[in-house]
Amino acid sequence: MCGKRYRWRSARCARFLFTALAFYINSLAIAEGPPLPPRPSLQNAVAPMVEAFCSDCHSGDEPEADFSFQQLLDIPQVNRNHKAWQKVLKHVRNHTMPPEDAEAPSDEQRAAVAAWLETELNHIDCTGPPNPGHVTIRRLNRTEYKNTIRDLLGVDFDPAETFPRDTLGYGFDNNGDVLSLSTLLLEKYLNAAELIAAEAIVTPESLAKPMHRYPADQLQGGQLANNSRHLYHNERISVTARFLAPGSYLFRARTCASQAGDELARMTIDIDGRELRTIEVAAVEGDLQTYYVPFETKAGSKEIGVSFINDYWDPDFEDHSRRDRNLFVHSLEIVGPVEALLQENLPTSHRLAIAATPTEAQWADAAAWRPAAQQSIREFLARAYRRPATHQDFSRALLVVERARATGDSYQRAMQLVVQLALVSPSFLFRGEAPTVESAHAYPLDEFQLATRMSYFLWSSMPDKQLMQEAASGTLRQNLDTQLDRMLASPRADQLIKNFGEQWLETRRLKTLKPDTELFPEFNKPLAADMREETFQMLRDVFRRNLPLATLISADYSYLNSRLARHYGIHGVEGDEFRRVQLPANRQAGLLTHGSVLAVTSHPDRTSPVLRGKWIMQHLLNDAPPPPPTLARLADDSQSVAGKSLRERLKIHRSQASCNVCHRVMDPLGFSLENFDPLGRWRESDGQFPIDAQGRLPDGREFSGPEGLRDILLADLPALRKCLVEQLLTYALGRGLEYYDQCAVRQIATATRNQGDTISSIVKAIVRSVPFQQAQSIGQQ
Repeated sequence: MCGKRYRWRSARCARFLFTALAFYINSLAIAEGPPLPPRPSLQNAVAPMVEAFCSDCHSGDEPEADFSFQQLLDIPQVNRNHKAWQKVLKHVRNHTMPPEDAEAPSDEQRAAVAAWLETELNHIDCTGPPNPGHVTIRRLNRTEYKNTIRDLLGVDFDPAETFPRDTLGYGFDNNGDVLSLSTLLLEKYLNAAELIAAEAIVTPESLAKPMHRYPADQLQGGQLANNSRHLYHNERISVTARFLAPGSYLFRARTCASQAGDELARMTIDIDGRELRTIEVAAVEGDLQTYYVPFETKAGSKEIGVSFINDYWDPDFEDHSRRDRNLFVHSLEIVGPVEALLQENLPTSHRLAIAATPTEAQWADAAAWRPAAQQSIREFLARAYRRPATHQDFSRALLVVERARATGDSYQRAMQLVVQLALVSPSFLFRGEAPTVESAHAYPLDEFQLATRMSYFLWSSMPDKQLMQEAASGTLRQNLDTQLDRMLASPRADQLIKNFGEQWLETRRLKTLKPDTELFPEFNKPLAADMREETFQMLRDVFRRNLPLATLISADYSYLNSRLARHYGIHGVEGDEFRRVQLPANRQAGLLTHGSVLAVTSHPDRTSPVLRGKWIMQHLLNDAPPPPPTLARLADDSQSVAGKSLRERLKIHRSQASCNVCHRVMDPLGFSLENFDPLGRWRESDGQFPIDAQGRLPDGREFSGPEGLRDILLADLPALRKCLVEQLLTYALGRGLEYYDQCAVRQIATATRNQGDTISSIVKAIVRSVPFQQAQSIGQQ
């Protein structure tokens, strides 16, 4: 495969022909029966042709198209470089390499090498122990984080507003190899955890209405200094408050203390002399903290008091800073009547985070609070970590509650801290699948790990209660089909269609697409959103109704609203709601005629047959062309292209040998869609030039327009099936596919064909597959 002209190398040619003849004779011998002669090696079967026709360009430090044969030929097992040799095989078959103006092998030579490569590439040993591959531990991406917070706590938090954008790996944003954790993102996680916990849980400390505040200068007793009441002896400060209605109230004191001796400063809260609670004040001088006490009262005027009860003075104490214990009260607050803390008024998020709550008397007791806290911690961590909490998980969270209680925080505030702890834990942020049994090689995922893989594949979120129950009872694999059907039928499965579909087809790019505003002033965000919605609705329809995969490129209908229908020039559609619409004949090619696809495969100022052809090769045939040899765009201003149509200009571009190879395939595919402008509208001409939508592939097949392209792709339906299998498997596993994954790919493709050729049949076959059900220990690839 080369972009230069070659000298005919007779010795190498003879050597190649001899090898091809030997291979042919060997194949005849195989047909006659044993004994079977050994198959020619890579060096004998392929290397001669590579040396004769390819190595001048595809070797050295800067090989053409960044493709070098040197390393490929050093590894005799071609399946170790499966994708690279697949590309070679395709070029050999399609006569796309060497370039048209270079010396080329004969048809017989091509046939011999193609036959050898095809046999070797298909000869993947699937009889031995399967290799499920290793998935790098991966953090939740932004979409998964948002959905998980919603399902875990019922809080609507959008990380897209603050978190950095996720990097794509193999076309998807859930790839473990690129989902790194930067210092910036870690800081965002810490801030988000605090915000989410505060929104999820209602605490006495956070209630602000109705509230009456009494600053230090309105209090009686002690000494007023620096905006605080200073209590230097066992004494009391107070204020008279008027309660307009009976009910539940909160008393809050903002205080600190100078600590001395072997105990913390203590204060007692009372109402009309009736003691409500004694509190240890851990806050040190200069670091104010709010302490609260709930209480019930009748209407009327009441005197609220704060008493300092453990004054201490030791002038001989060694540490001068701890000789005198005093209490400082900055302000008092009365909040109420309080309705927000009543059980019936608590938001769903609060109940999701806190399974049980001790009474105020239990919270004040040294041990009585523990059962409720332990229940809440265990239940919440199991949901947050997608598995039962370990002893270490539990002990760490319980210690957080103990410390919060010791400093005077409410139980609700203590549980806020537990939620924050969980939301920044690696067990929440990352999806690790370490073996739960000792294993030196492949190992099956435990049922919690399997439940997590399934839920993030199908729902982009955490497992629900039913999945967790199946995993806990060890019956998930036993009831796998039932759970799969339930999950696929759930509205949550729309996440698979949206997140996979928009990345597979690249329609997510419409969010940032910016066509030339002078040429296309009608393009705006609402129209872009409608284009995305049309494609989502179409994918969902094919998925939900279990329609054949062929529908994706052959549907004679779509989903439109009035704005998008007018844009397409289709009449009779009114209103903002999307509904099924029968399309005219020139649009009956499924996704190929969607404005979303046609827009993201265009330049800002014109269409691009190259981008559209590349998109078809990459996203429908899984045969992405290599990067171009240069970054230069098609020339628009040179004298050689002045007054020429786009087709004529691309023909000039293809005259460069290094460009011809890929453009011979891409351009005909893309030109078949030239009747659609950069925004997906039908047109008969491009400026002064009539549209020519005809195409001819290197193998001689000819077609015209979207209908002809549709028929070409339908004739190669196995390629579309295999492409979708590999794309979905990549998305499901969160890693790129390796040569050993071809065993699973073939099994999944076969199961898909036998089970109706639907998206759901691919999904089910993937979930049942070895790479999905198992994992590989590091170092055993």
